[in-house]
Amino acid sequence: MKEKSKPANLLLHINGGLGKVIMASAVIASYKRTFPDAKVIVVSGYPEVFVNNPYVYKNFPFATPYLWQDYYGNPDWKVSAHDPYMEQDWIKNSPKHLIEIWCKMLGVDSAQKTPLLYFSGPEVDELNAMIKVDKPLMVVQSTGGAHAAARSWTRNPPLAEFDEHLKNYMETHFVLHLAVPETPILSNVHQRVDNLNRRQAMALVHYAAAFIGIDSYGMHARAANELAGPTEIFFPLAESVDRLGYTRINWINHTPVQEIQDLLKNHQDYYATVFKLNIENAAENCPVAVGKKWFNPDVNGGRPV
Repeated sequence: MKEKSKPANLLLHINGGLGKVIMASAVIASYKRTFPDAKVIVVSGYPEVFVNNPYVYKNFPFATPYLWQDYYGNPDWKVSAHDPYMEQDWIKNSPKHLIEIWCKMLGVDSAQKTPLLYFSGPEVDELNAMIKVDKPLMVVQSTGGAHAAARSWTRNPPLAEFDEHLKNYMETHFVLHLAVPETPILSNVHQRVDNLNRRQAMALVHYAAAFIGIDSYGMHARAANELAGPTEIFFPLAESVDRLGYTRINWINHTPVQEIQDLLKNHQDYYATVFKLNIENAAENCPVAVGKKWFNPDVNGGRPV
């Protein structure tokens, strides 16, 4: 009788931003559910994402010494470093979520559909001690990408529209703007916090009573909490909803009005970058003129809170 092959231990090398790394936690869980006896090592730019993760055997930043000798070059470890954004299913705009595409690359089904984050009691207690509010806490994330000050039309909704929408919550919620020092200012918030570490920021998004954000790390951190309260995500690119986003009760995905969607789709830069590569490579020359309204949240889903 032929001996059953041993499942491959996996070294997952993840290039990309914080949101992509959080998303990878779903891929890792799917791999472990298919191969429960395999070990998974993660090498990424954001190792704090995998703290306390029971599916991860070891977790390293890129600069860790001796990784090649110990793991990359070790025949006992399967290495996956290919970018899922370069898979044909993504490039050809297949109607599949990036998690599913990524799992397919590893030869497993996407058993876990949403990311997973694990926070300790002391981490949560520390946040509760730092942020005391007398109304339900709404956390706002207004920018994404590696450089918050360099806003991109592919992922950031127009700042004035986003800020105007927050007016709806100033009376009912304590609106906290989660930012880094260079994040553009919002006026319709009660407090701006720009000094949290990444674990604290992820936990704040994860547990807040309500969340309003954009297609970026905040969305994935929020989706990791299956009991999360009302959530609104603004997607400047409508195609990102099904391919990067999530759908559940009390969750609204805002997309541009049809006129704006048509303007974007008929623009050569949009087609040549978003579908062929990924949103990070889109050009700066947005095809929508200044002053045009992108969103109509009241029509596009209403208010979930």
